Amino acid sequence: MLMKHSVQKISTLLLVLFILAGCGANRLTYYDTLNNYVSQKKIAEANKQVEDNADKFYGEKERLLYYLDHGYLFHIGGDYPKSNLMLDEARKLAKDYFTKSITQEASTFLVSDNLRPYYGEDFERAITHVFSSLNYVFLDKSEDALVEARAVDDFLKLLQTNYGSKNTYKEDGFIRYIMGLLYENEGELNDAFISYRKALYTYRDQQKSLGTEIPQDLFNSAMDAAASLQFNSEREELRKDFSKQASSFDQSKAAKTDGEIVVIHYNGLVPHKVDNILEIAFGKAWVYVGAVKTEGAAAESVSTAGTAIRSIAADEQIIAAFPKYVPTNYTITSSIVELGDKSKPTEVVEDVGKIAVKSLADRLGRIYAKTIARAAIKYALSRAARQKIEEKSNNAVGAFLLSSTVKMAAALSEKSDKRCWQVLPDTIRMARFRVPEGNYSLKINYYNRSGGKVAGEEKTGVAVKKGKKTFILVQTNY
Repeated sequence: MLMKHSVQKISTLLLVLFILAGCGANRLTYYDTLNNYVSQKKIAEANKQVEDNADKFYGEKERLLYYLDHGYLFHIGGDYPKSNLMLDEARKLAKDYFTKSITQEASTFLVSDNLRPYYGEDFERAITHVFSSLNYVFLDKSEDALVEARAVDDFLKLLQTNYGSKNTYKEDGFIRYIMGLLYENEGELNDAFISYRKALYTYRDQQKSLGTEIPQDLFNSAMDAAASLQFNSEREELRKDFSKQASSFDQSKAAKTDGEIVVIHYNGLVPHKVDNILEIAFGKAWVYVGAVKTEGAAAESVSTAGTAIRSIAADEQIIAAFPKYVPTNYTITSSIVELGDKSKPTEVVEDVGKIAVKSLADRLGRIYAKTIARAAIKYALSRAARQKIEEKSNNAVGAFLLSSTVKMAAALSEKSDKRCWQVLPDTIRMARFRVPEGNYSLKINYYNRSGGKVAGEEKTGVAVKKGKKTFILVQTNY
């Protein structure tokens, strides 16, 4: 009876674990299909795929990704009200999931990360405010766009308070830059200057870690805003701290423009996560267990595992899995915008891919310690379970099969959490043109790494009002 009950219980466990083992491959296949729709500009079909898979693919634990994917797809597809609804739901859900994860961490330590609700990466949550603010701009709701600007400022301040110097991502130059443009568009020059200045210093501070160059147009905007506000000492400070950009600043252009076209190009696909498998000696792994804080059932499991460690050789190898980002292939790497007889290359203003990789690297030490400890405890628990099976069974073959099954189940359960917002662009590029009031036509040409033209598109009837910025959004992921 014991053997039959054990077989049923472990068979159920194995079924769950095999399903989890296949999730990584299914995730890549799902997003390949979704992103292929996007590359063909079939945004309606992409949104239908998300909707059709609301329960099957996303489910309760991936509900955040359902809202994030919908939010971005509606954003690039031009359905700005639906995009804002989805992104707002995503932010509320992320906050709720994050709060619960912190309070429940000690009691649910042994639960696989894949079985926890996904609450998103910090940069993923931050960039939702950019998409929402642009949605409001396109809807001609400038005040709502500024509400998003202030909301993301609060979020970034929270990251600085929570992480201090631990993480690279606690500021975002592009987000500060875009918010500065929005403030300036509404005539709030003081707030615009503050945002521009923060953006400049953020780009400078993160040049070594992310490699994104300081945008020349950003420097120009900061200098123009400072001139309008008569912040003479601040202008000199910026000249000193950003001498390269200062040498290319043409002061004569500052007061002669009537309006501006801002072209934003979402390009490529953000890297995706895969498993990085590590074998480690049990003796070394068990050292990490002492640093783990556990409560309730998790603490009892740690205690039970501790009784079995004497029977485990220190050099026995156990398996742990960590997430790592790998690049997603795409062809287009740059773009040039043509406006009449003028042309201007877009410049990278946000390297989302590098931010993703660096953000994960920043917390990999914390992930490493927790994952190794969990793998060691699970291995010890599986050894204890195998010992009980062998002690209570008079069927040597059955006991061997069951104990082997338990060992395999422990190994299969070591799958890293590979969830991420996989429809995001790899980079965000920008080009800006100061132009008189009027209507314009633009052509955006796309190029590969070798400089060969891959594709192009036109934007006609671009209306520019005096003293206002007109934002144009284009997207490529192929």
